[in-house]
Amino acid sequence: MMKRINFILAALFLLLSAGQLQAQSDKAALPYRPAASFNGDTLRYLDYNYRMRGEQYVGKTVGEILEELEYPVLYIADAGLRSSPSSPTVVYYLSLSVRQIGKKASELKDYYIVVRFENPPTSAEYRKASEFRNENGDPVFTQKLYDFLKDRKVTGIGVNPYMYMTKEPVTSKKMKEIREKNDREAREKINQEERKNREN
Repeated sequence: MMKRINFILAALFLLLSAGQLQAQSDKAALPYRPAASFNGDTLRYLDYNYRMRGEQYVGKTVGEILEELEYPVLYIADAGLRSSPSSPTVVYYLSLSVRQIGKKASELKDYYIVVRFENPPTSAEYRKASEFRNENGDPVFTQKLYDFLKDRKVTGIGVNPYMYMTKEPVTSKKMKEIREKNDREAREKINQEERKNREN
């Protein structure tokens, strides 16, 4: 009787494990879908290809990602800075805006992808490469900026987090809270990676 129960438990465990592995591989195997398949819905295109399939871009370069992106990058919506007393300030992520909704650029409303860098450039290097600005003071995506970013490897990719908010109005205070939360999470991930590297 005990052998039968152990056999059933082992079989159940294997079945559940196989199901989890299949679910993970199904998620990882999502194919790229062209913009035309979304009938002009840029938001759904970005959500599917760069949020749901985001893990597939880890380890690729910015240039490889932009080759696949079917919309031109208009400007840099945001740059995440990380500083340390012992090293220069670095840009650990950039938000590449592909669609401007209103007359003026808006971090809240515009559509963009967020790329996080494996080896972040220093803020001084980034400022030198991003000298041209739009009316809001955001860096315009020039050939010089593309050349600066194209060979940088990516550790993560996502889309504008504000696009998924409820219909409650997004105030600058709420936007700041979300940005601080995103920064905390990113810093924690970086700290975990640094601890892991020190242990190895």
